[in-house]
Amino acid sequence: MSLTDGLIDTVFLTFIHNQDAIGYFLGIIISIGLLFYRPSRTNLLLLIGFIFLLFGFEYNKHIIAPLEDQTISSIGAEGDSAVFLKRIFQKLLPLGFFVIGWGSVLLSFILQSIKLKKK
Repeated sequence: MSLTDGLIDTVFLTFIHNQDAIGYFLGIIISIGLLFYRPSRTNLLLLIGFIFLLFGFEYNKHIIAPLEDQTISSIGAEGDSAVFLKRIFQKLLPLGFFVIGWGSVLLSFILQSIKLKKK
């Protein structure tokens, strides 16, 4: 395997590992461009949706475990209260980021199509 092949494999595997985050980041960049080009509530809603999606992706990948451990140990939760907090951190927050993110993106598209139909 040559150095070029190794670099190509590294770039490819990095892309595959982070393809969702790259897509959400591109959505953020496009939304910011749309906001500068034509400021509107629908474009702002699109931006907010992609921000929630990117944060939810990073939360699931990197933030969830340390935040959960830190919160449970600082509160001193044991037993049922620890299980309750784990359910919030592992199930409720990721679901909330997903629903708010995709809901905002979908609502932005719906509102934009309604605005276009009125013209």
